Formats: sequence, structure tokens, C-alpha cells
Amino acid sequence: MRWSFAQIGLLIICVVHVIQAVIGFILEPSFATGPGAPTVQLFGMDYNGWHAGAGLALFGPGLVFATRKSWAVLYLLLAAIAGALPGIWAFFSHQVAFVFTFPNNTTDAVVHLVTAGVMLAVAAIQIRMDGGLRNSLGDLRKAR
Repeated sequence: MRWSFAQIGLLIICVVHVIQAVIGFILEPSFATGPGAPTVQLFGMDYNGWHAGAGLALFGPGLVFATRKSWAVLYLLLAAIAGALPGIWAFFSHQVAFVFTFPNNTTDAVVHLVTAGVMLAVAAIQIRMDGGLRNSLGDLRKAR
């Protein structure tokens, strides 16, 4: 089986972020909440147990979704939105979703939005290569 651009791109993105989440959890495993919750900055992101868990919850399943092209494209589009929303919120608050403490909220916001942008770009390139979204997601409708 030959892997598509979207599958390879998603695999790379997910592996990098899962590793980052694991390292972030090792460096700061606290699940404290509130403005004084401890965090550690890792590659521009403020990490603690909550943020590491969210990273694993978002990018861990991506490793499975990377096994099929249609799944990879759909996942890239949906996960980009899921990652961009807290990024936008982080521009306006140090306390995102009332749980995530981001002392360096602007940097966190930028990293979230850049990651979302990369995910959208990978999906868009695959969609263009396939001749449209319908073709990229075509095997989702196939009966097995």
C-alpha cells in the first residue's frame, strides 16, 4: 500500500505532538487548575497534565486515522478546527476552557493556529491532488 500525502503528513504531525505531550506531562504532570496552576513551557506551549492529556486525546487517534487516506483528510480538517478554537481563545485569556492555564497565552495561541494552518494546508494539498473533496473522502461511502 502506498501512503498518500495526507497520511504521511498526518502521521508526522501526530507523532511530533504525541511526543511533545508525553514530554510535557513528564516535565509538569500537575492537574491543578486556576491562574496559579503550574506549567512548563515546551516549544512555545505551556504544558501541565491537562494540556498534555488534551494533546494525547487529539493527536493519539490521529495515528489510527493516518491508516486510510479518507480518514486522514477528514481528521486533518476536523482536528485543525478543534486545535484552532482554543488557540483563538488563548489570544484573549490566560485561562482557556476554564481548565488550561497558559501564562504565555499569545505564544500558545500562535502555536495552536500554526498547527491548525499546517493541518489545513496538508488536507488542501491532498484534496487538490485528488481533484476535489468528494474524491478525497470517496472511500468513506464504499460498502464493505
